Parts: sequence; structure tokens; C-alpha cells
Amino acid sequence: MVGEYDQITAFHYAAFRPSLHSQILKKCLEEGDEYFLGLDVGCGTGQSSIALTNYCKKVIGIEPSKEMLEKSIEHPRIEYHPYNCDYFDFPKNFFDLITFAGSLYYAKFQKLLDEVVRVSKDASKIVIYDFELLLDDLLEQLNAASTWKQQSKYDHQVNFDGLDLKGLQVEKTLKNSLSLELSMENVSHLLLSSKDHYSVLVETLGRDHLHHKISQKLRLLFKSESAFVVAKTYSTLYQTVK
Repeated sequence: MVGEYDQITAFHYAAFRPSLHSQILKKCLEEGDEYFLGLDVGCGTGQSSIALTNYCKKVIGIEPSKEMLEKSIEHPRIEYHPYNCDYFDFPKNFFDLITFAGSLYYAKFQKLLDEVVRVSKDASKIVIYDFELLLDDLLEQLNAASTWKQQSKYDHQVNFDGLDLKGLQVEKTLKNSLSLELSMENVSHLLLSSKDHYSVLVETLGRDHLHHKISQKLRLLFKSESAFVVAKTYSTLYQTVK
């Protein structure tokens, strides 16, 4: 994940993210479940860590991107720490609940999974989840869709499949979709929070005042202050068995 986001994309990532984390976790975890300590791996600017506080008394968010951590959202029950992607600087049998919110694609290795099992207590829950915002129609309107489709290799459905799952068992895998009505300003933030989107939009529209250019152009194209965006959500719930 290191280097995936620079200061500009981190700014747009912090400016707006759709509030889907809590909705996804609600479908994965049982209503009323309470955990003492949660770990959010690849916490970004903290939206996913905040969602985790609905279930945990305390949350630790770890993130390799300095730019993201600099924009992390303060919360009285969250601690943020840098993460070097090689190991977890925590003792064995430490966490009750661990989440990866859109971060596993960049870090999926057996060593990481072994670390997850090591720092988890017996019967801990591990939630891998992500959401995909279907923005191709908007990118096409901005004359950037074909370039983006050629560049994108990101897999929103990634989980621990293909690795040695010793110490873990799958409880459920879920897929859902929903429609979001978003302001054009927030649509622009979403587009620019992805480094791949940002790159092709710079090529198409130029770098100067890019956020304003996108939101204004979308307003003119759709003759509206908002647009509907479909979000597909993916999640896998595991439990540790020690």
C-alpha cells in the first residue's frame, strides 16, 4: 500500500468516503456483538476504524501511508500507528476482532495471514471487506473510461483464498449492492481519491483546479447537482481456531 496514495489523492480520500463500512460490518457480525480490542489493518484516514468502534471498546488502526495517517480522523477510542507491511508489532493472542477494509489486495501474502492468526485470540473474528463504486459511466462521460479500464487490475473481491488457512475457518461470504445519491462535489472527490483515476483524469482534463473542473462538467452533462452511483459490497468472515 505504500506509495499508492500521494498527498493529493489522500486529501480527496479524506474529503469524502461513502458511509458503507458500518453497513457492511452489520451484515457480517451479529447484532449486539461486543469485542474488547479491534485491529483495523490498512485503516487509511480512519473511516473504517471509526466503524469498528461500534463493536469494540478500543481500536488500533495501522496504515503504511504517511499521507493517510497525517489526515486520520481523531477518535477517543482509536489509536493510529504506522505499519511497515512485514509484521504486526503486537503480542500473540491480542485482538478479538480484525478487519481489512479495502486493504488486503495490496498486502495478501502468507506471512501476513500468519501474523493475523498469531495476534488473534482463539475464536476471534476476521472480516475482509471492500466496496466497488461503479464509476465507469461517469468516467466515460469525462472521456476517461477506456484508459481507466485498461489500467485497472484491482480486485475488490480478494480474500484469503489461495493461502494456507491453517488457524482460520470461513464462516460466510457475502455480496450485496445498493444505490447512493451523491453530490457532484463528492463524486469528484471519489474519482480523485483513486490514484489510477486521478492519473487518467489529469491526462484528460489537466491538473489545474481538477476537482472543480470535474464537478462542474458533471453538473453540465447531467443537468443536476447530484448523481446516483451503484456500490457493490464484498465481504468474507473468518474465525480463528487455535
